[in-house]
Amino acid sequence: MIEKLKEIFPDLIEAKLEIAMDSEYYDWYSTPDNEIIGIPIDHLTEKEQMLLNTFLSPYYASQPPLTKREDDWINVIFNNGNSADLVKNQKNLSYRYVYFSLSDDKVDPIAFREAIHGLFPYKVPIIWENNHEGILIEDEPIEEVDISYEEMIEVLMSDFYMKVKFYIGPYFNEVDRASEYFKWIKDCYQKVNKYMKGSIMDHISAVPFLFLEPSDDQTSDIIIPSILKDTITEDDLLETIRTFLESNSNATLAAKKLYMHRNSLQYRVDKFIEKTGIDVKQFKGALSVYLTLLLKHKKSLGD
Repeated sequence: MIEKLKEIFPDLIEAKLEIAMDSEYYDWYSTPDNEIIGIPIDHLTEKEQMLLNTFLSPYYASQPPLTKREDDWINVIFNNGNSADLVKNQKNLSYRYVYFSLSDDKVDPIAFREAIHGLFPYKVPIIWENNHEGILIEDEPIEEVDISYEEMIEVLMSDFYMKVKFYIGPYFNEVDRASEYFKWIKDCYQKVNKYMKGSIMDHISAVPFLFLEPSDDQTSDIIIPSILKDTITEDDLLETIRTFLESNSNATLAAKKLYMHRNSLQYRVDKFIEKTGIDVKQFKGALSVYLTLLLKHKKSLGD
């Protein structure tokens, strides 16, 4: 895509980490492949700007100087860079993307960063998509840390007098697929945003809504392991959970169908909850897990 754009806009440049993105003289855009490009503002007509805005995402370049951690993540996500700097001090890096959307497109990015950093025990990387949306990259804590996005919204609304939405993705381990996951999280937010009644939605609550939208194999390939986690290969356990859910969460009835003792079934249900962190005894968790199990079964049939 970039080469074709260069034929139309010869002065197009690609963003590099070592070069500051000058918003005074350039309009910046993110391509569908997560590449950041800049085109001199005075070389663009109003019609050309409107055209670019239809198939590219405006990129908000007026942000504070990047932290080293943000540099490393941007290098991996946008420039297919080496992930060595990200993982050199961590044997098993686990991370998740949290998409945020602000109602005010004139928020001070420096003040916003300071507010976010004050709510986390470390300087969480922030990557801006445009002047009111972006993604936080949260490391999975080694020890349980109480980070409440509900409280975060209250603080941000109080400090900035604006509404905030968060879409909380699952934790990933493959840093080499960071760019793929980044695009997927953005796509998920765009799909579920219209269904959000509150200010927060996580990847578990989003599953039913993602089923309402057109999807591809990538969506299934990410949803299934993100919901089932380590239980994904435990066929007996998953069959127990499916039977439990199809029995309206009636443990006695499910145990009877599976010819097992009720206590044994209850043990398996508790084991699944512990391994996935999803309470299948509650409607939200039960619905998302059941749809995921059906999706997994469908894929096993080769459909």
